[in-house]
Amino acid sequence: MDNFLIEELFYSITFISIPFIIHYFYKQVFGTSVFGKSLIFLGYSLYYMLSLTLHFSPLSGALTLCLNIGLILLCNFLYKGQIAWKMGIGFVITVVIILTDTAVLAQAQDMTGYIFTLFFSKFLIFIFLQMILRLAQFIGEGHLSKWYWMILFLCPLFSIIGIHQISANPWYRLYPAMFPVLSGSLLFINLLVLVLCDRILRIQSAHIKNSLLEQQNAYYIHQYLVTKSREEEMRRFQHDFKNILLGLRSQLKSGNETTSMKQLDALLGTINETSECCNTGSIIIDSIINYKQRVARELNIPVHLDIQIPPSLQLDSIAMSIILGNILDNAIDACRKISGSKPYINIYIHYMNDSLFIKVVNPYTHKIIKNHKGLFISNKQDKSRHGLGLNNIKKVVEDLQGLWDISYENQIFQIEIVLFQISLNSQSIESRLCNW
Repeated sequence: MDNFLIEELFYSITFISIPFIIHYFYKQVFGTSVFGKSLIFLGYSLYYMLSLTLHFSPLSGALTLCLNIGLILLCNFLYKGQIAWKMGIGFVITVVIILTDTAVLAQAQDMTGYIFTLFFSKFLIFIFLQMILRLAQFIGEGHLSKWYWMILFLCPLFSIIGIHQISANPWYRLYPAMFPVLSGSLLFINLLVLVLCDRILRIQSAHIKNSLLEQQNAYYIHQYLVTKSREEEMRRFQHDFKNILLGLRSQLKSGNETTSMKQLDALLGTINETSECCNTGSIIIDSIINYKQRVARELNIPVHLDIQIPPSLQLDSIAMSIILGNILDNAIDACRKISGSKPYINIYIHYMNDSLFIKVVNPYTHKIIKNHKGLFISNKQDKSRHGLGLNNIKKVVEDLQGLWDISYENQIFQIEIVLFQISLNSQSIESRLCNW
């Protein structure tokens, strides 16, 4: 058999590993596939056949390179994730494959050496991608500034263009030992860029966690103060209750019903004031709602509660802080902008069949904006700090495999969320209802 045919046969055999390596890297970064295993296999089989077709085609090297990059980028649509991250990761995979193959295959002097370098280059590609996964664990999600996005895209792109131009230059081909040095340097620069992005995302993640912890602490401190105030009020009421009854008895006995009725009204008002808070027994829900209710009360926004849940729900405090906190923040912000009609916030939380149902209704007057992906966009000037609330809620609900629905008609905004498989800490099915 001709040496050329043998080399091309081994190229086809070793190239089978590339779709598996690409799938492994995408899977590790994005986690979830859009399609099932059979469609994933079909997609990568199509990628393998098209790549081999390009390899054997008479097209120019530059055009073949562009089409190969396009095929790798198309593979990322098999996975869930942000478009920007999927494109960036696609360029990272491409630059690793091209630079590694260029550095290793340039050292082949004969057929045996070429076959060895084919296997060795695929091994190095996998090792280098594995190294990226270890050093840059936060890539794949999160938000970067436009300058970091430009660096993440342009660094691999310029690396690919640069190594292609060098490979096409006959002078450089006379010194094959230069290719490992050049490719290794470019790989190192791309790795540094990824590590830099990873550090930024780590800082962002730590900042978000600290913000959530501070928010939860504020909820819990407020709930502690509410509980302490309620207990003190109840102690004072119990202490004075007997004397109050004696006073009412004497007033009724003397025939002074008007004064007695006023004292009863004042007494009922005191009792109602102590009950104007959420007291379900679930510390996380009580603390969030009571905290936001205080903020709304300071802005003269009535909050109506219809909450029927057992006190022993096993709830993720961080998830509930993101869901309830963002929903109520958005509702309060929308009510603040209302000038003509009366603002209000209606909160419904019910528990049934191991599922938690949450519904919040409020009026709004501002314009609701969506982008081309259907994501909500803030109408505030600083869009980098605002407009992420509903999208964060959506992400948390989807991570918990729940459902959510948003409707906004006739200037009424309504968000409904269902969280499944919410268990109890005990067998207690006792529920408490708190209304305002």
